Amino acid sequence: MMAVAGAFFSTFGTLTLAQDEDAVSGRYPHEDGHVEGTLDGSTLRGTWEQRDTGKRGAVELMFDDQGNAFQGFWTFEGASEPRSRWDGTRLDLAPREAGGSPGSWNSSAGGPLLSGPLVGEVGEHDARIWVQAREPSELTLTVHGPGGVVARETVTPRWDEWLCATIAVSSLSPGTDYDYELQGPAGITPAFHFRTAPPETARTAKIPFGSCFWDWPNPALSIFDAISEEEGDLLVLLGDSCYFDACDIPTEHTMMLAQLRNRNNAAFRKLVATTPTVAVWDDHDFGPNDTDARFEGKHRAFSTFKRVWANRTYGTADAPGVFSRLRSGPVDIFLLDSRSYRGLEGNNLLGAAQLDWLLRELRASTAPVKLVASPSQVLPSYPVAKGWDCFHRDGPAELEALLSAIERHDVRGVVFVSGDLHMANLMHLPGRPLGGGGRGPDFWELTASPLANDPWREAAGGDPTLLREVIDMTNYGVVDVDLDRAGAEVQFLLKDASGATIFEQPIPLEDLRAR
Repeated sequence: MMAVAGAFFSTFGTLTLAQDEDAVSGRYPHEDGHVEGTLDGSTLRGTWEQRDTGKRGAVELMFDDQGNAFQGFWTFEGASEPRSRWDGTRLDLAPREAGGSPGSWNSSAGGPLLSGPLVGEVGEHDARIWVQAREPSELTLTVHGPGGVVARETVTPRWDEWLCATIAVSSLSPGTDYDYELQGPAGITPAFHFRTAPPETARTAKIPFGSCFWDWPNPALSIFDAISEEEGDLLVLLGDSCYFDACDIPTEHTMMLAQLRNRNNAAFRKLVATTPTVAVWDDHDFGPNDTDARFEGKHRAFSTFKRVWANRTYGTADAPGVFSRLRSGPVDIFLLDSRSYRGLEGNNLLGAAQLDWLLRELRASTAPVKLVASPSQVLPSYPVAKGWDCFHRDGPAELEALLSAIERHDVRGVVFVSGDLHMANLMHLPGRPLGGGGRGPDFWELTASPLANDPWREAAGGDPTLLREVIDMTNYGVVDVDLDRAGAEVQFLLKDASGATIFEQPIPLEDLRAR
């Protein structure tokens, strides 16, 4: 029998349910509310009463397969039609012995996994595979190379980690295709595959990117199939990879359920099982809309984020966050964290520690192309007048420090990508004058958004950096690097949900240096 006892964040406040076999009773704070009913499968049917007012009626609550959320209706006594919705989300992970489950919407019905797998960050010689197991028992990852089994690792996922685990394998070869499967007491998965990062000496790399994935119930999101067909070396997700509603924010368990329901979308699950994927957050998968570092739930959001993604590192020892640097062939990628320190030091977006890290790592990079991946737009100023997040509004001094350092130290090959706005923009800032009659490097930025949400459909307006905009369709971006493609070594592409190219912009590597 399904276990539904526990506390739920609900339409009428916290609904606390007790259960004795199929008999369920509960209380909620709204006008001293009480519920009594009978559980039939996953549906609770019964009555509600608000003793402060004497109002009463019928209620029907339909629980998901995991007993972690319900959707339902209530009516007044004697009414023939439902009055209104009554929905709820379990606040805490129920103990296993009490019939609890860490699963979320559309968890896998069979096999050793509830969710996943996801191929996370890969290096030349290693890979990280994320899973949510079905039970707290040994789970074995086996990796097959051209000559047979090359790695086998076993983990025992823990209940207090929602049965999530990231399994690291090493001693792999650069730019090589591998197959893998996972096996546990509940069976074995189908075979999946991944490719390790190309060597630093590689001349090419392809990096798809995007942001804003809201439409998690939609099983037919063709945009994820299109991204899969790119066969990119790495997928970069620039935030809002899930959207926290009010019911998702109160606890770590509610945040986990929100993250996992997006992870369990069928098209997305297929994509990330084979495409190496890294992620940063923006406001909606950090906390409420437009929130900053003063959000009281940021620590549980950070714990949740690290539990469901498989980046190699998260910030630094002195400045935790979701920023990091990684290499994919001729490209160094600098993932930025636009939330953990926003607003803590006045008008700032990155914070001093992250900005210092970025400037230091950019100068240290030997990669021909340096891709700065920011959830918030970097170059344009038009979002300021609209009240939208961007460096010009939220971190103007940080933006000037970043561009000036690139110019002053002749950090070559820097380009920017961003997300957030539910529209796509192509920006170009020509090289700025430097002392002695020289000019700095050109700066280019491609914003791609949304992956699966409603387009904003509002023109950006005049901005000296803005070259192209797309405001009426879902989209994703691609950074395509080929060092042997003279005069177009870097290419930005914007693509629609079918993978068709909307526009492309060649960028000469020679222009990405001081002159």
